[in-house]
Amino acid sequence: MIFCEILCNPITFNAYALEHIDGNLSECKLITNCIFQTWKIDDSEKAFTELIQILENTPRIEIIKKEKNYIHAIATSRIMKFIDDIEIKNLTQDNIFQVKSSSRLGLYDLGVNKRRVQTLRFRLIDIYD
Repeated sequence: MIFCEILCNPITFNAYALEHIDGNLSECKLITNCIFQTWKIDDSEKAFTELIQILENTPRIEIIKKEKNYIHAIATSRIMKFIDDIEIKNLTQDNIFQVKSSSRLGLYDLGVNKRRVQTLRFRLIDIYD
């Protein structure tokens, strides 16, 4: 039972290596189950801290890797327990965030990843208004 728990952990099960090119997030391989956006932010350090708080307080999202300028989180769907990867890269020198949300399985996500990224953006904007 413990062996299955270790091997079937949703964080590592069916995970793929997330590619980073020249310190940037990779573009989406399929546009039907992935969204990649670049956000211009006034104060990227403060906004990055706020974004971590937003992710930590969002149901069914778990941050699995947190570095100075990078976050990797997973979102688990409510009913079917599908796992999506969320990556955020803070390019502090340019005050830019690269945000990517992609499905691990399937060819189409019914717009879930796009809505997730838009919601994160709106929640971050609400903090500064």
